[in-house]
Amino acid sequence: MNERDLRYFVAIVDCRGIGAAAQRLGVTQPAVTKCVDRLEDVLRTPLLSRKGRYVELTPAGILFHRRAKAILLRMEDAMQELSNHATGHSGHVRLGAAATMTEALLPGVLKRVMQETPGITIELATGMNDVLREALRENRLDLLISPTAEGGDEFESEPLISDRVVVVARRGHPLCSTPSTMADMLRYEWILPPSTVALRRWLDHSFERAGLSHPRVQVEVNSLVLMPRLIGDTDLISFASSQKLDGTGLVEIACPETTHDRSFGLLYRRDAFRSPAVDTVAAFLRSVTKG
Repeated sequence: MNERDLRYFVAIVDCRGIGAAAQRLGVTQPAVTKCVDRLEDVLRTPLLSRKGRYVELTPAGILFHRRAKAILLRMEDAMQELSNHATGHSGHVRLGAAATMTEALLPGVLKRVMQETPGITIELATGMNDVLREALRENRLDLLISPTAEGGDEFESEPLISDRVVVVARRGHPLCSTPSTMADMLRYEWILPPSTVALRRWLDHSFERAGLSHPRVQVEVNSLVLMPRLIGDTDLISFASSQKLDGTGLVEIACPETTHDRSFGLLYRRDAFRSPAVDTVAAFLRSVTKG
């Protein structure tokens, strides 16, 4: 018994005759008859009773017909699922992204997934780049949206979007009233990510290059999402993406030496398998940034 036997038998029942089934299937009538004989030999029971050009199902035939249709349907579902997986229309993608890029890119990507590839599911992890890079390194993520300058030899990177990081403070902060220098900034306490985060290292090195001490950190946070609310009523200053200032009550403290232009992009592990679903989500990310 094989898949062809099941298809032939279902066609016989649908067409109510062996000759009509053979015509629909595009095969000879003896081939269809042999299929019935083979099935009845294997099952050791009659499945059809022949009445002229037509056939009727025996009680065993009724049961077998129902099972045969269910098996064929499951096979079709399995083939469709495998086909969708192979073409990137289904699958599971573990995506990591900093909060800045989550708000900027993910709504457009999720819209494309829901409209075009609803079979793809996404597990989204947000956080600091150092934590997300470690997750990618340990194969707990498939894809990461991260600063591309941090790729290194172990990661393959692809630029997507530019970002500018600046010193920020609440509106009305004393540093807003006059042009500020890096030395002026050191008179205030800061709220910054840990020193393991690339953004924090870049800022510390900027002060080093100017012959100054590092900013004094009053509050260290592992997520800058909370930063606007934490400094809104204080004189703390911070370092954040200029894309996230609208509606926060924060303003940029303009200073060329503390303005960091960076490129965000896709990061993959060089030695990792990339599923078609991962490639599909990456393509959506490219289209969102270009659109």
